[in-house]
Amino acid sequence: MVKEIKKFDIGSVAKMFFFIGLIMGLIAGIIFAIAFAIAGAFGPQVYPDVYSNIPPNTGALVALIGIVAFPIIYAILGTISGIIFAGFYNIIARAVGGIKAEFIE
Repeated sequence: MVKEIKKFDIGSVAKMFFFIGLIMGLIAGIIFAIAFAIAGAFGPQVYPDVYSNIPPNTGALVALIGIVAFPIIYAILGTISGIIFAGFYNIIARAVGGIKAEFIE
C-alpha cells in the first residue's frame, strides 16, 4: 500500500529536531570536554612555552562550558532547522506532491 506524506506538523518536527539537537550537542560537548581536559592536563608538559600565559585549570573550565553550552546551542539550532525544513517541505509538497512510502498491512 503506497501512502503519501502531504504535510508535516511544524511544531512536532521542531520538537523532534530540538531533542535530536540536544542529544547531539551533549555528545559533541562530551567529546569537546574530553579533548580540552586532555589538552589542559598534558598541554603544559608538552608545550610549556605555549601554555605559559594560560592560567591553570583553564582546560577543565572550557570543558565544563562545552558540556553546558553545546547542548543548548545545538538544541536551538536544531529547533530553527526543524521549523525551516518542515515549512519548506510543506510548501514544496503542496506544489509537486509529497514523499511516497510503501507500507505493509
